[in-house]
Amino acid sequence: MLLWNKTHATGSSTIDQHHQMLMDNINHLERMLTSTNPTAEECKLLIQLVDFLESYADMHFKFEEECMERFRCPAHQKNKEGHAQFREFFRRFKERHTTEGFRPEVLKDLHAMASAWIQTHILQVDLQLRPCIKAGALRQSSVL
Repeated sequence: MLLWNKTHATGSSTIDQHHQMLMDNINHLERMLTSTNPTAEECKLLIQLVDFLESYADMHFKFEEECMERFRCPAHQKNKEGHAQFREFFRRFKERHTTEGFRPEVLKDLHAMASAWIQTHILQVDLQLRPCIKAGALRQSSVL
C-alpha cells in the first residue's frame, strides 16, 4: 500500500494532489486484486480503473512537465523520460490484455510496476522540482 507523506511534497500543491490521487487509485487497484475469483463485473471495474489510471497519469504528466519547464527544473528531461517509460509499460499491458484476455496476474504485474515506479519517480525525480519552485517564488517576491 502506498502512503503519501510530506517527504513526497514537490512544492506544487497541484502536483502533490495528483500524486495522492494516483497513489489512492493504485491502492484501490491493489484492494480489487485481492479477489481470487473476480466476477465479470469486477473484471470490468478493474479494467475501467486501469483505464482511469492511464488517462489520469497522462493528464498529470502533461501538467508536471509544463511545471518543470516553467521553473527550469534540471530534472525536466529525466522526468519526461520516466513518463515515457510509464506510458510504454501501460501500452505493453494493454497489448497483453488484448492478446491474453483478463488475467489477474497481468493486473498484478501492472500494480507492482505502478507502485514501485511512482514511489521511485516521485522521490528521485519529481522532488527535484521543490527547490526550483522555492527559487521561483523568491524571484517573484524580490520583484514585488
